[in-house]
Order: sequence, then C-alpha cells, then structure tokens
Amino acid sequence: MENKAKVSVVIDGKVYILRGGSESQMQKIASYVDGKISELKTLTGYHKLPPEYKSILLSLNIAEDLFKLQDEIDIYSEQHHENEQDLYELKQEIVDKELRIDTANKLVIEYKAKVNELQKRIIELETRSGKYETK
Repeated sequence: MENKAKVSVVIDGKVYILRGGSESQMQKIASYVDGKISELKTLTGYHKLPPEYKSILLSLNIAEDLFKLQDEIDIYSEQHHENEQDLYELKQEIVDKELRIDTANKLVIEYKAKVNELQKRIIELETRSGKYETK
C-alpha cells in the first residue's frame, strides 16, 4: 500500500489529522476551507444555523468558487485556442511570403542572366558593326 503523508491541520479552530497527497497541498486545502468558514461566520445569522445548514452553505460556497474558476478556465482555453489559430495563420502567411520571396529571387537570378546575355549580344553586335574598331 502507498505511503501517504499524515498531516495535522487546523480548520475552524479544531485540529484534524489528514492523510493524503503532499503535505503542502493538504495544508493549502485546509487553509482554504478554514478561510471559507471564516468568511461565512461574518454573515448575519450564520451562527444560528444548524450544523447541517452550515455544511451545505460551505459546500455551496466552495462549489461556487469551483464554477467561477471553471468559467475562467473555459475563457482562457477559448482565448488560447484563438491565439493558436492566429499563430497558425501567421505562420502560414510567413510560409507564403517566403515562397513568394524565393520565387522573386529565382526571377532576379534569371533576369540577371538574361541581362548578361543581352549585354554580351550587344557587345557582339556592336563589334560586328565596327563600332569598336581600333584606330
């Protein structure tokens, strides 16, 4: 059987021995629950409620926090998805531009070669016509 950490925690002024995951995680959870109970104690009439109602109120408050966090996660997840889509589109745009640049560079090389050929042809024709005769 797996050895689980045994931790003493204080919740609502009482010491509880918990056994579970990491000690720091259990302390954080116990502190959170203790904080929620402290919040509820500030509500008018809380002290008059039966223990069962107090437990339900605590559970509802914790569930509300959970749902709020889930909504935030959903929003961030959607934003992350949109950002990933934008990034993908930008990468595609870069690839397209790089292809266009490569094509343009190949055309430049071809045109330079043609210009060189034409310059040679011009010299050849001028030489034939006697323009470059020596005196």
